[in-house]
Amino acid sequence: MVFLVKPFKAYRPLKRRLEEVVLPTFDNLTDKQLKKILNQSEYNFLNVVSPKAFYPNISKKNSRKHAFDHLDAMIKNKIIIQEKSESFYVYRLNKYDKNQFGIVASIEFDRRNKRILKHEAIYKARSNSILETIEHTKMQIGPVYLSYKDKINMNLIFSKYKIKKPLYKYKSAGGTTRSLWKVDNTKDINLIAKKLSSIKQYYIADGHHRFDAIENLDKKINTGSSKKKKINLLTAIFDEQSVNILSFHRLAKFNKFNSKKFIGSLNKKFMISKKSRFQNPVKPGDLMIYLNKSWYSVSLRSDPKIYSKYETDVDIVEKIIIKNIANKNQNNSLISVINLPGLSVHKKLMKEVDSRRADIGFFICPMPMKKIMSIADRGKTVPKKSTYFDPKPADGLVNLLMDI
Repeated sequence: MVFLVKPFKAYRPLKRRLEEVVLPTFDNLTDKQLKKILNQSEYNFLNVVSPKAFYPNISKKNSRKHAFDHLDAMIKNKIIIQEKSESFYVYRLNKYDKNQFGIVASIEFDRRNKRILKHEAIYKARSNSILETIEHTKMQIGPVYLSYKDKINMNLIFSKYKIKKPLYKYKSAGGTTRSLWKVDNTKDINLIAKKLSSIKQYYIADGHHRFDAIENLDKKINTGSSKKKKINLLTAIFDEQSVNILSFHRLAKFNKFNSKKFIGSLNKKFMISKKSRFQNPVKPGDLMIYLNKSWYSVSLRSDPKIYSKYETDVDIVEKIIIKNIANKNQNNSLISVINLPGLSVHKKLMKEVDSRRADIGFFICPMPMKKIMSIADRGKTVPKKSTYFDPKPADGLVNLLMDI
C-alpha cells in the first residue's frame, strides 16, 4: 500500500500576530498566565478549538458557529495566510538545553495502512470533539506528533536550514523556544519526501485523540464509497533521539484514608524506604510517593510477579496501589485521581497532599521511547495520560486546510 509523506500549502499566522494566534500549551501554564493570554488575544485558535474557554455556557450549535466564524475572520482579515506553494517545514524545539529538529508534513491517510501505530488509550469524548471541529472548520489545527526508529539521516537538511533566518523564532509561555523554516526548494522537497515516505513504521508520540478523529473522519467519508476520497493528516515528525519524554504523575484522594495502614499494606507487596527528601526516580520501576509529610522510595521491580504482568509503572500505580492496596484493602472509597504532568512537579505534589486536597502523591519515572515503541509494535496500549512529551509542537503555528 502506497504511503506518501508530502508538502502542503499551510495556513500560518502573520509574524506580528504570532504569539497572539498560536495556542498556548496549557499543561505548563498557571491559571494566571492562561487568563492573561486569553484577555490579550483578539484572535486565537482557542476560539476555534474550544469556544467554551471564553464562553462557558455556550450551546453546542453556537459553539460550532463561533468556531467557524472566528476562523473565517482570521482568514479574511489575513491574520493567518495560506502559502502560495506546497512546502515542508523544518521545526526546531529548544528546552532543557536540548535542540530537537523535525519536519512538519502532510501524510496521505488511509486507516487500513498500519504504518502509524498508537500506544495510549484515549478519551472518546475528546476525540469526538476534535472530529466535530475538523468537520465544521475543514482545518487541522496543530499536528500529530510522530516519531520513528529507522536510521535515516536528515542532518543534511537540518544543517542547511538552521543557519538561515527562520520564518519564526519565539519563546512560548511554557519556556520552549520554537523556530520554523519553510522548505520550498524542489530538490529539498524531493529528498525529504523520499526519506520520510520510506520509513517503515511511525509511532504516535502525542496526538492520539487527533489521530483517532482523522480515522473516524476517514470512516465516515469513505466507508461504502467506491471512489475513495483522499484524507491528509497534519504531522510533525521527529526521530526517537529527538523526543523528550516526561511522566504524568498521580494524586489520589479517598473518602477515608489511614497513612500508617497504607504503608503497612504497601510494604507487604514492595520494598519501600522512607527518605529525608525527594529523590528523582532514575529508571522504570523506581517510584516516589508522598504522604503524611514524608517521601518514600518504592521499588516496583521488587515484586517480579506483579512487575512482569503489567506493561507500565502507571498500570501498577493505578491498578495495584491506588485501586487495590489503598482502596479495597483499606476499606476506602476512591474519590478522585488527578493527572499532573512535568519534570519538576514534586513540590506541587507535596503542596496538594499537605493541603489535604489529595492523600497520596505518586511521582512516576518516565517510560523510555523504546518501551513505548515496543508496546505499540505488540498492539498494546498504556493507560490514558501515561506519557507526557515536553516540549511538543505548538497548535496553530502550521495548519492544514482539508478538502472534505
